[in-house]
Amino acid sequence: MMACCIFMSGVNVNNSIIMIKLTRFIHYICFMKKLLASLVFSLFLLNVFSQNKFDRIFNIPVRSGAQTLQNPWAGGINFPLISEVDMNGDGLHDLFVYDRHNRRVLTFINTGLPSTDAWRYDTSFTNKFPKVNEWAFLHDYNCDGKADFFTLTSSGPPGIMAYRNDYTTGTGLQFTLVSPLLMEQISTITSNIFASALSLPAFVDIDNDGDMDILGYNSVPDGRIVLHRNLSMDNFGHCDSLKFQFATGCFGNFALQIGGSNVVGCFNCPCRISNPAAEPGKYELEPFDQSDAARRDDTVSSVFALDLDGDGDKELLVGDISSTNTLMILNGGTTASAQMISEDINYPSSDIPASFNGFHYHAYADIDNDSKKDLLVMSGEFENREGIWWYKNSGSNSSPSFSLAGKNFLQGQMIDVGESASPVLFDFDADGLLDLIIGSSTYINATGSYKNSLTVYRNTGTITAPAFEFVTDDFANLSSVSYSPPIYPSFGDMDNDGDMDMIIGTDDGKLYYYNNSAGAGNPASFQLAVPAFMNIDVGNASTPQIVDVNRDGKPDLLIGEKNGFVNYFENAGSASAPLFNAIPNNDTLGCIVRQSSGLPDGYTVPFMFDSLGHYRLMVADMAGNVYQYTKIDGQLNSCFVLSDSLYKIPESMRTRFNMTVSGGDLNGDGLTDLVVGMAGGGVQVFYQYNPNASVESMVSGNFDFEIFPNPATDVLHVSIFTGNFDAHAVLKLFDGTGRLLLTQSVNAEKNSINLKEYSGGIYFIVLESSAGRKVRRFVLR
Repeated sequence: MMACCIFMSGVNVNNSIIMIKLTRFIHYICFMKKLLASLVFSLFLLNVFSQNKFDRIFNIPVRSGAQTLQNPWAGGINFPLISEVDMNGDGLHDLFVYDRHNRRVLTFINTGLPSTDAWRYDTSFTNKFPKVNEWAFLHDYNCDGKADFFTLTSSGPPGIMAYRNDYTTGTGLQFTLVSPLLMEQISTITSNIFASALSLPAFVDIDNDGDMDILGYNSVPDGRIVLHRNLSMDNFGHCDSLKFQFATGCFGNFALQIGGSNVVGCFNCPCRISNPAAEPGKYELEPFDQSDAARRDDTVSSVFALDLDGDGDKELLVGDISSTNTLMILNGGTTASAQMISEDINYPSSDIPASFNGFHYHAYADIDNDSKKDLLVMSGEFENREGIWWYKNSGSNSSPSFSLAGKNFLQGQMIDVGESASPVLFDFDADGLLDLIIGSSTYINATGSYKNSLTVYRNTGTITAPAFEFVTDDFANLSSVSYSPPIYPSFGDMDNDGDMDMIIGTDDGKLYYYNNSAGAGNPASFQLAVPAFMNIDVGNASTPQIVDVNRDGKPDLLIGEKNGFVNYFENAGSASAPLFNAIPNNDTLGCIVRQSSGLPDGYTVPFMFDSLGHYRLMVADMAGNVYQYTKIDGQLNSCFVLSDSLYKIPESMRTRFNMTVSGGDLNGDGLTDLVVGMAGGGVQVFYQYNPNASVESMVSGNFDFEIFPNPATDVLHVSIFTGNFDAHAVLKLFDGTGRLLLTQSVNAEKNSINLKEYSGGIYFIVLESSAGRKVRRFVLR
């Protein structure tokens, strides 16, 4: 099998594209053979090499200006749908958030504070909800005071699934499926209530009779709103049934304009489908004009209903896929017979109108605990940092009056850099603490385009207790360049001058090399040195890591990509003058291929780190996984062992699409911790731990040592003061990311390590002998 692997160390770059394609094909055949041969072995070892675990951490403080963020590690939000529901039975409404962009559920518990700071991110309720398909709303349909759950059907006719909220103090939050497909009567026909991934229904008591009705759309878009009326109160005198009738295909007797503008096309329009049950002769009075649907290239709007003028009937708020406005349509009729009479095309025109590109979704919820429901206008497309506009209600619930109070509800209380966050840990200010650097793409509403950004959070804590503070969202002036977004940063000393340089990966598969001119021990200062670095191009979504893969003392490159492979580029130059071929030495390193089911895409992001002398490789992918591989050292031409997965959590909690992973030691325990980038623009932190031992006593051994001075400058002294270590004992020096820098024999009880060639930061000294292993950490200034 080894003979089938090809290593391209002398290929002419001019023929690189042809050779890349040929090499990839050959490597793919090769890796499949190796993969099959090692599959059984990998499964056997799945749990053997996963001794160290990772716990998600929420309590690292983060500040932005004068504000301490309430939920810094919630992971960001892009395109949310928000509903109220009491999750913990304390009588307070909590918030259920479904982010349509990355298909993720977030749950926020109401602490009761009389402000928007009341919402505490809590993952313990996330997996209590049914699986979401495309969208989810909660509404109390059976009048028991508990919000029930509705989502799109996952198979069969397009429609609505309904789950009843069966919370009890004994069982807690739980849901029971009561209807896999909501049905209704259309004259003498029983049919499903239509809904789709783009046609989202609204759940509301339109006629104020006490039961929940549904507003939606016709299956063929025609600018009309359909009313599915609930007959529970009519037929049974109570509201706990889901018995619907197709009431009208022209709710309010109006039609939205066919075309790109989010406005009313006509009031008092002739109706193709009025009330087929009461007037069956009118069912096909005006046949649908297919040319209208063809002209309406946006075809989709969102609808939300609430009483805005206090007269009992419901007005409509409409968002459109290709417009920037919220449209309000005034109801001049009654609760029994809606009649739309006028519009506000920039609602609320009496205040600051909601204006941002793409879909507008709406919610009506009390978010500052003043007993008055407020209006939320939420981005359904594009706007990814200020996409939850909060309009405070200064009126009443029955007759509200709204004024804009904020544009980033929930988002402003978490690290949220926009979209496709790619965090790495790097001591940018050379103070010995690892800072948080986040690459991302941010949508600019004013220009209708995306920009690149590098956001910096400075570590203001200590070696053992990190704390972060926002510094800038335009580090190295990355917003001024037109690299294909999103961007992926990586840091490493590429020229052996003692400071860390930067390589940026871009969505078009290329790399950009930035030299750090600051010098060792100084805050970083980056300048673009080599665009299109070494002509490397992995196709799409290059996600680089600078790491000495083969342990020859020279920085190599690992690069993930859209197709789900991990590429290894070996440094054929020197530590101070690296040289890489445009074609990877191995484009399926470790036989790793992470592709989503039925798709050729995987969007892999590699992070290799040294775990006290042994490499481990974490690989993130677009499906919401972070896999751990072992058995790497000396096996670069073989299949690595898949040993574990970071996320052993329900599907509903997954964060998906273009996740990233990187890391370093954040809490000074000698173990590499992880930072995971989210599609929603946020970051998750995972501390590594050994469930069987602490880092200070990893194995038994009748020896110990101390180090001084700490912090150190040029020299670190190591004093071994209890014996019983053998002649083969060695000292190993690791940096804060777990990279092995030096191995030195132990000659006596007192030893010294020269540190002049290393830059400031956190380091670890490991004393190893046949009697065991001990670890000490120190700071180099």
